[in-house]
Amino acid sequence: MRMSRIEVKEFDIVKLKDGREGTVVHIHDQPELPLAYEIEFGGKLQLETVKAKDVEVVVWREK
Repeated sequence: MRMSRIEVKEFDIVKLKDGREGTVVHIHDQPELPLAYEIEFGGKLQLETVKAKDVEVVVWREK
């Protein structure tokens, strides 16, 4: 069974499967690489690249 991918947009706040929450500051979407997001944690420019499969849910999105 294939799971559908969560739609994530730049500046969304997401919760990862490991429980951390952060803000998506960049989306890496290149054909030859897996989809990934640059996420800021803690508001102190602690950036980490996270694979799309590790995102559990979008907890906030600007309307």
